Amino acid sequence: MLLFQPNSFYIKTFLVVLTVSFLSCKKSTDAQQQDDLYKNSLSTSIPAALKGGLWFWGSIGPVSYYDRDGHEVGNGTEAARQYNFTEVQGQGRLEFTQYLGLRNASNCVTEIYTTKKGTVVFEGVDKLTFYPVEGNFKTVKKGCSENGTTTRKAEGADLKPETLLWEIDKSSGKPLLYIYNSTDTAKQNPVFVYSFAQ
Repeated sequence: MLLFQPNSFYIKTFLVVLTVSFLSCKKSTDAQQQDDLYKNSLSTSIPAALKGGLWFWGSIGPVSYYDRDGHEVGNGTEAARQYNFTEVQGQGRLEFTQYLGLRNASNCVTEIYTTKKGTVVFEGVDKLTFYPVEGNFKTVKKGCSENGTTTRKAEGADLKPETLLWEIDKSSGKPLLYIYNSTDTAKQNPVFVYSFAQ
């Protein structure tokens, strides 16, 4: 003789509790894996001059394309880059994002997105080394012979550390972040000049 007869309420309740428990464990595991990526990566604190916002560079190309009726359909190139410096539990972190858009005479548009996240070490007053630990790449094609979106996770050589020189200068009272190749110790040829964007 069966003393307990399961009904649909108890079964549904059990399944909900089991599902919530599983998802909670999965989120905890994902968060732990995320923390592990950064835990063993070199880092220092972020200088005060770089904290608290995004450093942005962007441009559009001088070439414009027109349709058959003479209407402008867009620029030939667009590009943007940004650095976001933060600290997590005293560990300096850097998120780098980049966008590159290309349009040809046939109105084929290719958009390339890059994101890299990691830790950063500042040495002296003008040197930083970015240690990416994760990232991804996405390419979107529209109006081309082969349209679609492709994505790929950053791995291996994509996550190679990068050492740069930097300095802050104020132009018209606004801070600008100058980035130089590590070999340009005289700081003669900036690779990019970023504006501070809140």
